[in-house]
Amino acid sequence: MGGLPRYTPPMLTNFHTHCEFCDGKATAAAMADAARRAGFSILGFSSHAPLPFVTRWTMKQASLGDYVDAIRGLGRTHGPDMRILVGLEVDSIEGLCGPADGRFDGAGLDYRIGSVHFVLPDGAPAPTPEALDETGEPTFGFTVDESEEKFDDHLSRFYDGDAEAMVDDYYAAVAACARAGGFDILGHFDLVRKNNRGQRRFSEEGRRYRDAAMAAVEAVAESGAIVEINTGGMARGKTDSPYPAAWILRELKARGVGVCLNADAHETRHLSAHREDGLRAAAAAGYDRLTVIGPDGRFQVELG
Repeated sequence: MGGLPRYTPPMLTNFHTHCEFCDGKATAAAMADAARRAGFSILGFSSHAPLPFVTRWTMKQASLGDYVDAIRGLGRTHGPDMRILVGLEVDSIEGLCGPADGRFDGAGLDYRIGSVHFVLPDGAPAPTPEALDETGEPTFGFTVDESEEKFDDHLSRFYDGDAEAMVDDYYAAVAACARAGGFDILGHFDLVRKNNRGQRRFSEEGRRYRDAAMAAVEAVAESGAIVEINTGGMARGKTDSPYPAAWILRELKARGVGVCLNADAHETRHLSAHREDGLRAAAAAGYDRLTVIGPDGRFQVELG
């Protein structure tokens, strides 16, 4: 592996797990069983939290209580051998909703992942629950991790093909999420590159891209949040490396930002997929510990 630092795999944890309550392809019970067979010590569920409008990929508001009860029940079933935590992945859409808006304060969660999926272009309708087209899709922006065909269509419609302007908006949204707070883990820092394999749509090496990303790095560093090393893009064949990119990880390390390793699992086979790539990425950036969340709060485990 060409000079990368050596590591000893730490205890197995994952805090980014989806199931039947959102867009997961397996039941929560199946995910928990698979994690236990694989030797995980802590498994955190993080279904996509309800949004103020209906989507095909987020939990419905009416299901939130059932979700919490189901995950707590799995925790009792699996007992102390594998601790199961209840979380949510909460979308940040500036001007509409986010992890800090208090919507889930009474849900009894163990942690929250704050994530940005939507970009909000200048000149588009204001983000409101009513700003939907006839198919129920938002008219105020779009998600950067949608299909490549839809991504290109939206890039053309909202940005006149200017992918760098879209990137600026994405990282501005990540920085705004970090400044608002209300979450424990920042999800997939540079998700914007999911549809940019081979840098086909924009350069990730250019000054404009790096300046935009660095503004988000600085905001995250001031937030005190953990940043996940997310192997989900690799598991789906969309990226050749984990989120965030190696240079971003180095910048986060230089600022003392803690990291955890998450699968962003939507299927049981994702739970351990590319885990070694994530560990190598952490080590190459200079990390020797992962910051994880337990029933009693944060603690650190040796990377090697």
